[in-house]
Amino acid sequence: MSGRIHSIPAESTESFVESIDRVETAGAQSIVFISRYPASRLIDLLDISEIQCYWLTNTEGKGVLEPSLEKLNHFTESLIASDQGLLFIEGFEWLVSIHGFEAVHSMMRSMAEKVAMSHWSIFLSLYESSYNRQELTRIMREAPLLEFKSNEMTIQNEGEEPSQIHRSIKEKTLEMDLNEDGTPKLVLLTKLPRSGFTKQILQRRILQWRRMGLDTSEIEASLYSTDVELMYSEYALVEEKIRRATELERYVVANINDTQERAIALFRIRQLTGLDQLEQQYFSE
Repeated sequence: MSGRIHSIPAESTESFVESIDRVETAGAQSIVFISRYPASRLIDLLDISEIQCYWLTNTEGKGVLEPSLEKLNHFTESLIASDQGLLFIEGFEWLVSIHGFEAVHSMMRSMAEKVAMSHWSIFLSLYESSYNRQELTRIMREAPLLEFKSNEMTIQNEGEEPSQIHRSIKEKTLEMDLNEDGTPKLVLLTKLPRSGFTKQILQRRILQWRRMGLDTSEIEASLYSTDVELMYSEYALVEEKIRRATELERYVVANINDTQERAIALFRIRQLTGLDQLEQQYFSE
């Protein structure tokens, strides 16, 4: 992977951040993330103690980068001139809206040439709906699409049609189903294996649970631990609670018509409290 530039399909900053944990980072001396989000917003998404974060903004301050192509190109060139590492850049479509596609594409070509002679790898977020077919093809030529299948990474063939790329990206963008009251439905996520489990991966999973409206305070305290075995055992306990909560919610939504009882049950389910009592009430018959 060293010495290459790749695109990662992402419909939002959050979805791009989720991909960072799926890129092999072992041995990387530095991991740098340039984003339209300030560190204060990234703290819930990333372990910023281990990743150097730069805010792409016109605001002056520490840890910021002006969205100037010249300055961004200079920063990248200086970064990859030493050591080795991984650089993630989010917000290219925003740069296109400011500077135009041709200018940004020219910078991308320059970055691809420079990183080829380095021990760095660059990953760009790709929001496909921001580009037309021809622009996507040109982007893929400089930064082939990096796709994830299970725990493996694959590189998009250069000859694949953009229409196929569109479908591939859209299939990865899952809209969260909602209940009638507008709250997101609970869904069972793939269980995290012990192999390869890290604090960063747990942070991503906690974020996914939060988006479903679940109270994750019970597991959040484990993020301050340095004992990965302890973190995983506590994760497994909460994972089981959420499995039970998901089954309870499905039952309540389908079978409980009393508005007050339904609201109280769904609240307790999201808080992950009283699951034993609810299971006895609804499943013991």
